[in-house]
Amino acid sequence: MKPLPFSVRVDLVDPTSSGQGLHATDQPDYLLLNTLCGEISMFPGPESVGAAAAESGPGLFDWVTARGLRLAEDGHTVTRSGGRPIVPGDFLPRRILGEYLRWFFEWTCRRAPEGMRLHMHRSEAVDVQSHEETGVRITLADGTALTSDYAFLTLGHVGNGRRTGTRAVTDPYPLPQSVEAIAPGESVAVGGFGLSAMDVVAALTIGRGGRFSRKSGEIRYRPSGAEPRILLYSRSGMPFRVRPKREEMTSRFQPMALTRETVASLRSAGPLDFDEQLMPLILSDIRIAHLRCRTLVEEGHEAEEELAADLAEAVRSGKLPEVLDALDTSFDPTTLWDPSHSMELHDSHDYQKWLTRTVGDDLTEAEKGLSGSPLKAAAEAVREVRDILRDAVNFRGLTPASLDMFMSRTVPLMNRAVVGPQKERYAELLALADSGIVRFPFGAAPRVAPAEPGPGWTVSSTTLEVPYLERVDWLCAGNAPWPDLAASASPLVRSLRRRRLLTPYAPGSGSVTAADVDPSLHPVGPDGTGDPRLWLIGPLCEGATFYNHLIPTPGYSRAFVDAHRCVTDMYEHFTRTTPEERARP
Repeated sequence: MKPLPFSVRVDLVDPTSSGQGLHATDQPDYLLLNTLCGEISMFPGPESVGAAAAESGPGLFDWVTARGLRLAEDGHTVTRSGGRPIVPGDFLPRRILGEYLRWFFEWTCRRAPEGMRLHMHRSEAVDVQSHEETGVRITLADGTALTSDYAFLTLGHVGNGRRTGTRAVTDPYPLPQSVEAIAPGESVAVGGFGLSAMDVVAALTIGRGGRFSRKSGEIRYRPSGAEPRILLYSRSGMPFRVRPKREEMTSRFQPMALTRETVASLRSAGPLDFDEQLMPLILSDIRIAHLRCRTLVEEGHEAEEELAADLAEAVRSGKLPEVLDALDTSFDPTTLWDPSHSMELHDSHDYQKWLTRTVGDDLTEAEKGLSGSPLKAAAEAVREVRDILRDAVNFRGLTPASLDMFMSRTVPLMNRAVVGPQKERYAELLALADSGIVRFPFGAAPRVAPAEPGPGWTVSSTTLEVPYLERVDWLCAGNAPWPDLAASASPLVRSLRRRRLLTPYAPGSGSVTAADVDPSLHPVGPDGTGDPRLWLIGPLCEGATFYNHLIPTPGYSRAFVDAHRCVTDMYEHFTRTTPEERARP
């Protein structure tokens, strides 16, 4: 790298000093990433940082390949011998990403430019003071005090204060430690059907010595005898849609109706109503992807390309809804977006049959891949518009009422459509159901209450025509709580809030618990202005900005865009200061 035109000291504060975050290298291999290894890279390209793109390097797939790592027959264990070669479409263990992040961190430190001094602090920041005239003072848990001109708050998934309760696991992580007290043969109700719930199920089955056997396309579970009895439930009662098989890392069906240009035009008139102004465009893109994929499957590439050109012309002419109606009325995108109307809720038996059938049908579609399943292509359209939705939601892009509805209702539906578990995990879930280890008896939104007499809990149906109630020994959350500014367990976040360096983005909202940031990602104080010496990036901003739980990807990546923007802002602010101001130690 080129030498810097000035001297700069960088203090890195991290208990591990390797930037792994949630991806600790000592966690078991059955805890998987939900991003394909071919979609992960720590090397930003010009699509994200423009001319500032520096030396290129390997993404996760190339990195594991260069080290001779292979995937074992069980589909999750990574080894150097046996198994098969890893492919870009594999979901790898989180610990492997942790090792890649550690390697990248060390690689980056070795390439620090002349004039930059790096200081590592294996501790946790517990307090920050910021003054525009005198700079930033950071206190660490070990008592060290650091002074700096600027500070980047990249806090990740800081936890919230844990509620204490008898036989209740209110935060599933870290696994398997959080569920070790659940004894073999006991019963546990796990709240959720998504990624975290599948992690809990894996820890209570594979993590206790159980094994899946695969033969002639069938999966069977061989219990170890150390498992508890697992009952899954959720508020919606709906399973997630699994991630489809992917031969290509990008979808050929890119958004046509909801574009950045459309969002910019809409926002120019003021805050938006998501349901009225944006949802119709998303439904159009779902219809477009379904129609294009169906044409590809039934008529071939040439017909699909002609259709895409016709649809693009319909967008330009403002006649897209009429053209879509003329081409196809057989597919209703609202049934894919929210399929809860199809739920069978007569009794517990009917609901369980419906749920397992729904999961099985979705697995069949997932095996066809993005270019072979119109339904999966349609669902993937939701994933493709997420970054565009950032332009619509970020920095008060929605009205307060619309933002509340978006965060509480729309985001869960979006996640259920495209952020579901790996297809292998849901196939294993059906095998666990066949073995009797896992059941789904309650329908949607069951009532949970302490058992009388205790200990334990009762879980009772509220939506089944024939009521169902069961007593369980344990409750376990099947989702990781989103960082909450008011309820954070982080000493640093509590300090920042106490000093009013962090303030709530939407005071009084039950859905948005984020800290406020301005468009430059400076945390906003009580006077409504951003602190020019601080930047806040990550999940604690969720609501002020949208979709912050992401891993950097090759090509365009909002994670790199935001980081680059913040660092550029810092250097611009620095160059505006006087030499006397820079002379402070």
